[in-house]
Amino acid sequence: MPANLGQGNCQYTALTTAGTTTINPGGTGVASQPGVLYGMLEVSAGTVFAATFYDIVGTATSTLLSGTGTAGQNIPAGPPGIGVRYRGALVVVTSGTPGLINALWD
Repeated sequence: MPANLGQGNCQYTALTTAGTTTINPGGTGVASQPGVLYGMLEVSAGTVFAATFYDIVGTATSTLLSGTGTAGQNIPAGPPGIGVRYRGALVVVTSGTPGLINALWD
């Protein structure tokens, strides 16, 4: 049986390359169903492997989270376990020498 959403569980996307990745294309416009970015888990650090997460709605871009960490570090977006909402596409731009980052979202 799959885990229930909203009960301490979230989806994750593994990021192992530098560049731009659309994690969730989201809906269209302000009436779309919002998602939640919980943060990122730096599984292995690489060399200054950093990530910046954006919410893109039409031509408007909002930065949700930006950071780099050490192996095993969890970097929350907003209050831990609550996260921050996004309304459009959830996009991440990574830079540096890749390690492994798990983007935590719903």
